[in-house]
Amino acid sequence: MKLQKLLSGTQPLTQNYIVIIRVVMGMLFIYHGRELFDVKAMSNFAAWLKKDLHFPLPLLMAYLRTGAEFFGGIMLIIGLFTRLASFLICFTMLVAGFIVDKGDFFGEGEMPFAYAAILFTIYLAGPGKLSLDYFFFKK
Repeated sequence: MKLQKLLSGTQPLTQNYIVIIRVVMGMLFIYHGRELFDVKAMSNFAAWLKKDLHFPLPLLMAYLRTGAEFFGGIMLIIGLFTRLASFLICFTMLVAGFIVDKGDFFGEGEMPFAYAAILFTIYLAGPGKLSLDYFFFKK
């Protein structure tokens, strides 16, 4: 009976795992989004978006991407507005995978697609019981 329970998965076990995934992903995206506070890095990123990718409003797009990563990472760690944060970062990763890496799923675009899959899993699973979402909204 215990083996069947272990293999089939249980709600409390899943809730604990999602917290680990949420926190690790949050730390990764805070790290990637830290350039939000570096004016030169943001200017260089915006110039690249304009020159190589022909993005409209490149400086705004640079700040939106980096802000989603940095503040979304914080939201993932504390578990507040988790679904919104995971959706926004997932969208950012899909843009990176399909536009920046030209949909190269098994090459350069591998990491953004892997991140997107993990973030979509967080979106579907929700924040778990160890989150501010659960504390405030009982979801």
